[in-house]
Amino acid sequence: MQIEANLVNHLAFRVAMLPNSGLFHGRMGVILALYCHGVVHNNRMLCDYVSDIFQDTNNDFFDGDTSMENGLSGLGLGFTLLYKAGMYQDDLNDLLSDIDKRIMSYDPRRIDDYSFRKGALGIHYYIKTRQAIGQECVSIHKDYIEELEANIQAHFYCEDKGESLMGSLKQPTWKMKGYLEKDCGIDNGSAYFLLKDSYDKVFSR
Repeated sequence: MQIEANLVNHLAFRVAMLPNSGLFHGRMGVILALYCHGVVHNNRMLCDYVSDIFQDTNNDFFDGDTSMENGLSGLGLGFTLLYKAGMYQDDLNDLLSDIDKRIMSYDPRRIDDYSFRKGALGIHYYIKTRQAIGQECVSIHKDYIEELEANIQAHFYCEDKGESLMGSLKQPTWKMKGYLEKDCGIDNGSAYFLLKDSYDKVFSR
């Protein structure tokens, strides 16, 4: 579809210039959407281009924000999903050691926001995704995980704790062809369309 191809070109041009490096609204999310689209459509040139952009995102951290939406957990999840998608084969414990240290610098017993986007459930989702990929997760200490889970169990009473990345994203109310006037991110932005089309195809393999 020509509109989709135009959107891919637009995002590929814009992604390196995005000032926000986060998952929901910034570079990490757009990189994830473009890379997954490239995998699904066997577009090696796009995957290689996005991989180069990704290298510049490595050291851009959100000190003071551990959230899934804008912060460290979102960056960590982005790294993890790109690993699962085949972008690289490095040890995530090495790549994510700085991010994980920053996350663990905040006492998990004192977290009082239990939302997915901003709080404890998002951090927990990142950790569980790390633990499920086949690499032992040693850069996040066992004590931190246990204290985070105990806090969630003690204070978050919703029976359904299984929120997912795609389920947490806001789908745009506008059509894909209107992308030029909209934000680029995967949350209520134009990259959402690419990620929605490719996410299950990449990660259900």
